[in-house]
Amino acid sequence: MFSSVSPSPNTNNDYSEPSFENRIKPRVLILGSGWAGFTLARRLNKDLFDVRVISPANHFLFTPLLPSTAVGTLEFRAIQEPVRTIKGLGNYYQAKARDINAEKRIVTCEDLYKGVKFDVAYDYLVIAAGMKSNTFNTHNIQRLEGVVVFFLKHLYHARQIRNRIVECFERASNYTLPAVQRDRLLTFIVVGGGPTSCEFMSELHDFITKDVKKWYPELTKHIKLVLVEAGPGILGSFDKALSEYYLQKLKEKNIDVRLNTAVAGVDERYIEGEQITVARFADGSEVNFGTMVWSAGLSPVKLISNTNFKLNRNRIVVDEYLRVPETKGRVYALGDCAASPDELPPTATVAEQQAMYLSDCFNNYYSAVDVTDKKNDDVEIPLPGNVTPYLMPFNALNFLNKIFCKAAPHFQYKNRGAMASMGFGGGVTDLKHTDLPSPKTTLSGKASYLVWSSTYLTKQLSLQNMILIPMYWFKALVFGRDISRF
Repeated sequence: MFSSVSPSPNTNNDYSEPSFENRIKPRVLILGSGWAGFTLARRLNKDLFDVRVISPANHFLFTPLLPSTAVGTLEFRAIQEPVRTIKGLGNYYQAKARDINAEKRIVTCEDLYKGVKFDVAYDYLVIAAGMKSNTFNTHNIQRLEGVVVFFLKHLYHARQIRNRIVECFERASNYTLPAVQRDRLLTFIVVGGGPTSCEFMSELHDFITKDVKKWYPELTKHIKLVLVEAGPGILGSFDKALSEYYLQKLKEKNIDVRLNTAVAGVDERYIEGEQITVARFADGSEVNFGTMVWSAGLSPVKLISNTNFKLNRNRIVVDEYLRVPETKGRVYALGDCAASPDELPPTATVAEQQAMYLSDCFNNYYSAVDVTDKKNDDVEIPLPGNVTPYLMPFNALNFLNKIFCKAAPHFQYKNRGAMASMGFGGGVTDLKHTDLPSPKTTLSGKASYLVWSSTYLTKQLSLQNMILIPMYWFKALVFGRDISRF
């Protein structure tokens, strides 16, 4: 027999949980609090299921707005939602899942603070652990991460970048600093040509031209912005005309865009008696830099890479119902860490739609099976009935899904289009291949920015953030961004 959480022998047991074997509702254990995990946890019927979440991040992050926080256009807390605000949530554990025993239906976790290991039992397991940044084993990237190299996937990454940017300008403003160091500190390299990289570069340019120019006027002539992409173009998933439009706009802003250029490594050298960080590129060129933001590629977290489940391109293989094979319908994988039969891209909209589909499966079909009865321990969970796909991007329009979509038992992904901002007043929107009942067209400039900003504002999960975000936009536009470092 085991309890819902098996504590360390030295743990004070004044706080305890009910025995797992005495549960009255099936337990759904969700690993991760991103787009897939958080959406599923919110939508599951808590009257039917005991829903629990394990994640090192105790919040959901609205990732499309993350680049804005790295330069102060938005504040960090305006784009996150605490996990514990989910109504009816059974429990949340701030920990890392380290091992999955699918046979015993137990997940071994490691506490985020003390490293204490404990077990959590489940009836259903949903793996939505996401992925981490891929360094491709590039020389010194991992070693210098958090010093001069920064990823951009989590809130703490954005905080690090923001502090580093301000630090570079404050240090460069000291008249005693040698010229070689000043030029290095004010050179910013962004690696990757996807939406996150391009949006961050646009935000950084806005910050420099509208705020740095005001507070550090003597430094503007030393600033250099470099965007590096290993492929032949940026925004590869967008319509070619939009990608070329975005590229041209970056060049008009005097941003040095280097295509077909891979980062070969980062070196630390002494030039004129000063320690300098140098980016080496595969074409043989080099650039001294003070900050590098790395947003190129994804790799699996340890839980996924160490799992016994079948993997495809470092992602857990699932069937068309998002089930992990040979688990009798007890284990599912969603989002970036899942390899579906139709090879969907690791994007937020895919993860969100998968979570919505699976929540309907649980609420409408899987709830009919009494998995708390030991007689059903080895019973294969029946496949779900028809589920209507979620085409509409807003909950208020979900009633239209049944009109424009045909229900089916398996998961159906619907293309909602793609967007990328270009700072205040600019952006690109690709609706050429969308399944939405809209013109199959593209937008750019102010029209695209209006679509981008209104879409992401209305997709916020709390009224608080719906109020805060436009307030911060107004503040940044009228009064400028905050340049404090703390």
